[in-house]
Amino acid sequence: MQGSVQGLGWFVRRTSDAAILGKFYRDALGLPVLRHWALPENAGYMLYAGGVTTFEANRGGQIPISDPLQAECIPIFRARDLKAAMADAISASARLIGEDTSTNISTKLFADALGHLFGLRAANDQSTLAPDIEAARAWRAGERGLAGLSPMPDAIQDLGTIRPRVEDPKNLAEFYAEMLGLDIMGEPTSLGASLHLGGTGILELVPGGTRRSPPKDRVDVTDVWILRVHDYVGLKAHFAVNRVQRVNSLEMAGGWLDYYTDPEGHLFGFQERKPPDPKVPNTNLIEDIAARKQWEAS
Repeated sequence: MQGSVQGLGWFVRRTSDAAILGKFYRDALGLPVLRHWALPENAGYMLYAGGVTTFEANRGGQIPISDPLQAECIPIFRARDLKAAMADAISASARLIGEDTSTNISTKLFADALGHLFGLRAANDQSTLAPDIEAARAWRAGERGLAGLSPMPDAIQDLGTIRPRVEDPKNLAEFYAEMLGLDIMGEPTSLGASLHLGGTGILELVPGGTRRSPPKDRVDVTDVWILRVHDYVGLKAHFAVNRVQRVNSLEMAGGWLDYYTDPEGHLFGFQERKPPDPKVPNTNLIEDIAARKQWEAS
């Protein structure tokens, strides 16, 4: 792994009604609520998704695509009790689309309350891949969440895999390895490639996507994954030297966030959070404090 990347920090799903979507993932998967907001111009939910990861439902994006062969990016949750997780999702109005075995791993695919796709995949404690080994260790150690927050449900461990559909998995695996320092797991081919996102996270590139022009703004993209990093300035310089297409660059009260596109036009991002400071708003979020402690102890 590249020295400044801690892991998958955020998965943002944009939709027409973020309040409905946030409540769905709270109820269907049991993701603990970190915070939610309802403003005249916006509404959204921030949910905890295990490790150092959050799942955010926010306004924007495109019309949901519930065809697995057309959906650009699918979040797949690691299930410790797949049968129970499926039952919980269906009871909360999720619609089972089918089973995907294109990567030789079974993934149950569902449409959520507004038609966006998500997946459930059983944990594999026999795997020799680094993220699966870390997931097994964390589960055995009883790591179920953050202090001061409701624990993750018994059936779901975390958001384990992000699966973009791309045109050339091999080429993009090499891009992400070079630009972000992500470790490629196995031999990348035109049939698929996997990279370690840090911690228990996997970036799973599958064929079938298409090239597209870079979006004008992040809010135009329905699904985007964002890494939690600790050298934002260095990564920005690295991307600038290599002429990676930048879409947005934001400084917020709690940190710095950039969005870029890969050579095929798929959006991704990285964010560095500011050190905790009682005088600075949004620098004392429990997930950020926990992630920083973990980073400093590693």
